Amino acid sequence: MRKYLLLLLPLLVFACNGGSDKTASDKAYAMLERVAELNAGGNKPAALALADSALALCPADTTRCWLMSEKAVTLADMGRMADAIDVAQRAYTLAHKLNDVEAMLNLRGTMGIAYRRQGMTDSALVQYKKGIETALAEHNTEYEIYLNNCVTVLYSESNRFAEALRYAAKAEKAAAAANDTIQRLSARANIGGIYLRQADYHAALDALLPCWQEVKSVGYNVLTLKFLSVILKSYSSLGDYHAVDKYMSYADRVMGGVAANSNGVLGILEVKAHLLGAQHRYGEQLTLIDSLMASSAQNQAMPLEKMLRMKAHCLEKMNRKAEAWALMNEAYTMLDSVKQSDIEKSMSEFAVKYKTLETEAALAEQKQQTAEKANQVLWLVVAVVVLAGVVCVMLYKRRIAAQRALLHEKQSYIDGLENERERIAKELHDGVCNDILAAKLLLATDNRQAEHYLNDVWRNVRQLSHELMPPCFEDVSLDTVVRSYVAAIGNKAGGNNVTLHIDSTFDWQRLPQQVAYETYRIIQEATANAMKHGNGDTIDISLRADDDSMCVRIDNGISPHTGDSQPRADHGIGRQTLQKRADRIGAKLTITEEGTRHSLTLTYRLGSEA
Repeated sequence: MRKYLLLLLPLLVFACNGGSDKTASDKAYAMLERVAELNAGGNKPAALALADSALALCPADTTRCWLMSEKAVTLADMGRMADAIDVAQRAYTLAHKLNDVEAMLNLRGTMGIAYRRQGMTDSALVQYKKGIETALAEHNTEYEIYLNNCVTVLYSESNRFAEALRYAAKAEKAAAAANDTIQRLSARANIGGIYLRQADYHAALDALLPCWQEVKSVGYNVLTLKFLSVILKSYSSLGDYHAVDKYMSYADRVMGGVAANSNGVLGILEVKAHLLGAQHRYGEQLTLIDSLMASSAQNQAMPLEKMLRMKAHCLEKMNRKAEAWALMNEAYTMLDSVKQSDIEKSMSEFAVKYKTLETEAALAEQKQQTAEKANQVLWLVVAVVVLAGVVCVMLYKRRIAAQRALLHEKQSYIDGLENERERIAKELHDGVCNDILAAKLLLATDNRQAEHYLNDVWRNVRQLSHELMPPCFEDVSLDTVVRSYVAAIGNKAGGNNVTLHIDSTFDWQRLPQQVAYETYRIIQEATANAMKHGNGDTIDISLRADDDSMCVRIDNGISPHTGDSQPRADHGIGRQTLQKRADRIGAKLTITEEGTRHSLTLTYRLGSEA
């Protein structure tokens, strides 16, 4: 994408600078071209210094806008994400004022990258998708492809691989239609990278090797290194060192034409460091790791904690155990800090959403108060025009009821968000944090026990992430997801024994995705309530279906209640949530209590979605 910017910049500057100071404009533009070259070559400190010098010349608005855009890219690559976002936002305001669509699209991508690297995936996705909408409206295929590739990387890093592959295929198809070879091959490299993150090394190689000859003929070093990084890591993981040597020799030749601290070169050198370790050449590996750490410090290409762990492992093999232990402690301390930072960023984004909902609720309440004042005026009119007043009052009361219902619904949603936030915090504090602390203390004395604790941490975090992530019913059916859920909670059910009965004669793939999703959430909520409030008896879950209807039934024991303290089935936010989910799919929800047994029944008529 950067090469297209270099071609477009002369036309943009000439069109917008007009009769301004030509000497200063030409000098600033020449500096802009050089900044773009330095950025592409990986020399970030020089690019930043030159961009600031060019901006100090007070160039015309268009040149200034593109200089700020390049500066934002440089800051993001150097790891200064907050500064990058600040500069990009100011540049975007200027680009919007100039109606410079190319600059606005470029800045959408830059802001998305900066947000993504901060762990703010929602904010990044907003920037990318708004950019894609603009690119489609303006029929700008180049930026449509570029932003689709950006979304691919975001979903891949978030382990949402199906969505990542879908966007990569979009980018590849659009690039092929536009005859854009570099972007098409870049999308193909992203597909290989997605398979690599899934540890499907054969699939990664199958995706990239058929295009390798074409990549070599293009001769674009950055793209070549992007392909080689995935190919080398895949062959290295498969233990095929003969193939690694073959492609590494080609990588050595290509790296000669790229800046030593560029991301592509650092990725190849990381593979080379792993190979030196596998060959027991620890002295050379240690030298290369130190070089990598020095280069990565300039542009934040690789996590420092990852480099520290690699260096610690190398020192351990060299029998320098004290140094290795100190580096490993530093790496895990840094990793804990990064994870805590990620949690705080996620909670920060959650707080922004919460504040937005809170503001909407306050506005709705203000509207309601204004409407009630207007109601007093209407009653004065009723005294003069009785019939018209009655009609107005009836309509107005309906409006007030709708507003109150909306306000109540939003308040219930806010309460639900607060409860979910508290639950996540408790899970992280009581489970994951304590296990990590125990593992850290045991590392110095009992590695096997430490490994046991770390496995517990992995399972707990994985279970928590599964509970938070809504299941995708495109590839799996309701019965499969429910079986997985019951198996997952089997060890957490406390005194309850959870039994599951599913009608295996029914084709559960027939259920629409929305129906399957809402049914699954109802089962989750009802089962959780049964474990929390039940008396410890067996929880029975059954799923039955035939050609006409589907029926879900959940039975559990409850403690006996007397007097006014006996709970009613139709009270509570949980009951309202269950009913709303049932209403969304047109199903009938029934909750009954007979003696010490509590029953929930969900009935859905097949074919009602038509």
